[in-house]
Amino acid sequence: MRRSVRTMPTLLMLWGGTALLLSGCAVFFGAQGRYLIEQKNREEVPSHYESLTYAEFLALPALTDHYSEQDWTIVRQESLRAVRLEGYIAEVRQIFDGPMYGEWPWEGDFHVHLRERPQPQCFPPGPRHDQIVTEVTPHFLPPRTGWSEAVLRGLCNRQVRVRISGWLLHDYQHADGVSRWRATPWEIHPVTRIEVWDPERQTWQAVP
Repeated sequence: MRRSVRTMPTLLMLWGGTALLLSGCAVFFGAQGRYLIEQKNREEVPSHYESLTYAEFLALPALTDHYSEQDWTIVRQESLRAVRLEGYIAEVRQIFDGPMYGEWPWEGDFHVHLRERPQPQCFPPGPRHDQIVTEVTPHFLPPRTGWSEAVLRGLCNRQVRVRISGWLLHDYQHADGVSRWRATPWEIHPVTRIEVWDPERQTWQAVP
């Protein structure tokens, strides 16, 4: 049975060697964090998506870590957009953030990091600063979809062109990762559709 984010039992988690006492994620993160958790937990599948180029994605509004009134207006407006982005999967990483979704820590989401051009391998060596983060949340993992870790890693290993669609989200908590392992705090999160380009048929094929 799925556990509510707001009624998750108190957990002692170790994160980077630091103990964090979580008595319900919504309480721990405050008002701005509660909004972020609500956005991450969306389960609605959009009826249509707006295509964005890499340049357009990187040109999304720059916001402060602590939202001003103007920032809040922008975040709420942009978070209503369902978008899609083409690229190549460079990394697939499971994150132990299950309590964000009312799950146990080890039942967290998958980070699927996109790059604009194909890479020599999955998890390529070298700089990681040009990646756009997309996240497959527990709500969209099997059995709802077939997007298992093996399937996602397979797309990464094959370096096929993909189109990833979902809700736009500003993850201010990871703004410090910009220029290190991500290009922007904006993400596609949650991912609600994954497609692969079929060069023979010249069309996109959904990954069920």
